[in-house]
Amino acid sequence: MSHEVLHALPSAQNTQIAEQVKRAYAALRPDHDVVRVEFPFGGPGWMTLKYDLTREFYNDPRFSIEKMTELDDYPRIRQTEKSATASFLQYDGAKHQSKRAVLMKHLTVKRVMKLRPQTERMVLAALEEFEAQGNPADVTDVIGRMLPMKVLCALLGSRDLDREVMEASYFLVDSRAQTMEEVRQAYQTITGFFNELYEDKKRNPDDGLMSTLIHDTESGRWTEEELRGLGFTLLAAGHDATGSMLNGMLEWLSYEPDLYARLRSEPEAFPRALEELLRCTTVGIGVARGRIALEDIEIGGVQIKAGDAVGGNLVASHHDPDVYPNPDVLDIDRVDPAPHMAFGYGPHACVGAQLARMEITVALQAILRRYKTFTNVLPAEGWRERRGMKGPQELVVRWEKG
Repeated sequence: MSHEVLHALPSAQNTQIAEQVKRAYAALRPDHDVVRVEFPFGGPGWMTLKYDLTREFYNDPRFSIEKMTELDDYPRIRQTEKSATASFLQYDGAKHQSKRAVLMKHLTVKRVMKLRPQTERMVLAALEEFEAQGNPADVTDVIGRMLPMKVLCALLGSRDLDREVMEASYFLVDSRAQTMEEVRQAYQTITGFFNELYEDKKRNPDDGLMSTLIHDTESGRWTEEELRGLGFTLLAAGHDATGSMLNGMLEWLSYEPDLYARLRSEPEAFPRALEELLRCTTVGIGVARGRIALEDIEIGGVQIKAGDAVGGNLVASHHDPDVYPNPDVLDIDRVDPAPHMAFGYGPHACVGAQLARMEITVALQAILRRYKTFTNVLPAEGWRERRGMKGPQELVVRWEKG
């Protein structure tokens, strides 16, 4: 299929309109299950558009993350994707699974639930700060941006991140870093913070995740460099996505008063609504970190050559009409819907999925209980044509307690 026209993926994810991207994928889908694309950085590759093929791709060990990280340049969605620290997320197969198993032994549902009361207090304080701005007020910073970072610090056993560290993190994940010097400075700021955390927990053990891993005898399967890089890995992999998801859900609820009112009056509908919101607010252009084909592989009737880059598209997959009838409709009454992949799929699925679910649940339920109305100040008409791929940069709402 080398004769096919390359379809360019957008690079400005912060300003990209979600509906435009979805329509572009929908236009390709009738003729392509797998499509040749030009990644924003590093050249061409392939992208899956169908739900079943995306799951197949993410679960196939013949597509390698580790091989991609060995390359100096490769097709990717961000200018700055390589980590400056060792990360288990960069490994494949048994090497990845052995290190992941040690982490997951401690990053349990029990540990996450132990953090819930503290998270509830954080949300309450955030909402009081939100209200102190006046009415209407912007909710994006106090909830979507700050909450995931505060919860991550509580999980690790760290003090709150300095503003400088938070800004450096946003600088990297939002693809604002354009030169290697900018990248180096941002990495240096973040890794400096987590190196200090590592040294502190090595000398002063506590019950935080970082200290637990450092002092676990089984953690010999993790190198010191990997342990030092754990905070950076979780920060880079989790806080931006969680915050973007949360802000995207709040935006949706602020424009849909009937849905908001129903979730207040029918709290038992919340679990179904959460899953549908996760499907509909997939972050970014839908292409997570790609893989390199280790051998010639056929997927979706397309021959992928060894060395080709491939990405699974979650936005397109979550709007596959063969899997989700009327996929553009947020329908909390879907009967036995297929499980979404908002937290990834396969061996490299998000290790912090339970933590993210807890944060999002606590925040949304607190808002639903606290405010009788929670309404966007902008006109509701045509709001989806304004919706960004990474959630709103600003979300000003009028609120009424009740």
